[in-house]
Amino acid sequence: MTDVTGAARAAPARIARMERIVDKFVVVACCAGALALTGTGADVVAALLVALACAFVAELVPGRWRVAPAVAYAALSLAVPVASAFVAPVAYDLAADLRTRRLAAACALLPLVATWRGGLVAPAALVALLAVLVAALLSERTRRALESRAENLRAADALRERELALEARNRDLIDAQDYEVRLATLSERARIAREIHDSVGHLLTRAVVQAEAQRVVHAGEPCEGGFAAVAATLREALDEVRASVHDLRDDSCDLSVQVRAAAEAACAGSGVEVSCRAEAADAPPAVTSCLLAVVREALSNTLRHSDARHVSVELAEHPGLWRLRVADDGTASVAGASAGAGMGLASMEERVRALGGAFRAGPGERGGWVVFASVPRREEPGCGLS
Repeated sequence: MTDVTGAARAAPARIARMERIVDKFVVVACCAGALALTGTGADVVAALLVALACAFVAELVPGRWRVAPAVAYAALSLAVPVASAFVAPVAYDLAADLRTRRLAAACALLPLVATWRGGLVAPAALVALLAVLVAALLSERTRRALESRAENLRAADALRERELALEARNRDLIDAQDYEVRLATLSERARIAREIHDSVGHLLTRAVVQAEAQRVVHAGEPCEGGFAAVAATLREALDEVRASVHDLRDDSCDLSVQVRAAAEAACAGSGVEVSCRAEAADAPPAVTSCLLAVVREALSNTLRHSDARHVSVELAEHPGLWRLRVADDGTASVAGASAGAGMGLASMEERVRALGGAFRAGPGERGGWVVFASVPRREEPGCGLS
């Protein structure tokens, strides 16, 4: 999830290069005694310059080829004994690579060989040998420090990855909790609306009929006006109850919640994993009924005719339309042939076309079977029931 980018990796690489360069300057300073003991002849100065060039060019060479300049200078030291006085800077690179540590150890013998051949005085050879030992120690210290730093970075990356995974899991849990609360709230509102409609609404309707009947029976009598006033009050109360029922039913028609509930109910216990992303609020009853029917039928086709293991349901609300997409990861040819043989696709298309929408079903660009439907917005009432 959290792969370190090239830019992020470049900063530690630059720091490591700077640390190696500082170490090499320290090693070069250790070689100053050898320079003083061997003199400043042309061959000595040339050998020192070549050693410095090989040591610092190695920092520009990538990967395993970094030790190539050091190996070349070690070979030169065998041909030119005085060059072994400045072998310490290149021995640093050889000691840093586990595959060439033996060559670094051999570099410690080069000043002794040069002394035996008479190309280097004993004090200078001793100083060069000490410089090689310093180079090996600095190289090992820096190598371990860089490995420890790299391990710390890997641990930090792994920790950050787990942290992001936990954050994503927490978001999913919060979304699921909000969905359950919203679904329960809408279900309770729908139940209350039904109770009011079926009980209080019917009682008020009966009371209005009774008041009107009494007004007719007592027509011309003084109490007729009283019965008329009672009937008018009851009608007003009945209108208020109906308005409240409509408001409750409108609130209970959250399209995204209904689509998600339909998708989860359709795939429950089937072994097919369903993911639903619905971003829509309320919709007219006809649109809600149409889209829910498409979701149920599309998922039913997937469960009956496809070998899919995962299906996704996406609902989006735009200023001019509602867009629904149901896609699975099964074999498109099998699903298409099986689904096309029944009435499901035709029924879905007829529902969508009846609302002036567009419908398409077929293989997806990345495989699987895709059902797409879009329904345009129109000036219609909300989800309330008459």
